[in-house]
Amino acid sequence: MRRSIIVLGIALGAASLSACSDKTRNETEEAGNAIASDIGNAGDNAANAAERATDSANAAIDRASNRIDAAANKAEQKAQDAKRATGRALENAGEALQK
Repeated sequence: MRRSIIVLGIALGAASLSACSDKTRNETEEAGNAIASDIGNAGDNAANAAERATDSANAAIDRASNRIDAAANKAEQKAQDAKRATGRALENAGEALQK
């Protein structure tokens, strides 16, 4: 009888340990899934931030490019104006020499 009580006690202990192990396993799995989800969200947030930064940098580059183009066009116009003014001055000097 005593032997059967000990065997029964061991069997109940093993069953409760097994149930505890299953619970622990489930909780560990849930914690792992939560960590994986957090890591995935952090990666998505980082990718979104990088994309926003890239878009902002591209917009700044576009604005700078437009300003450079405008400045180049203005410089070209000034050079043409100076060329015409120089040509007129040379024509005037030539006419003055002919008098």
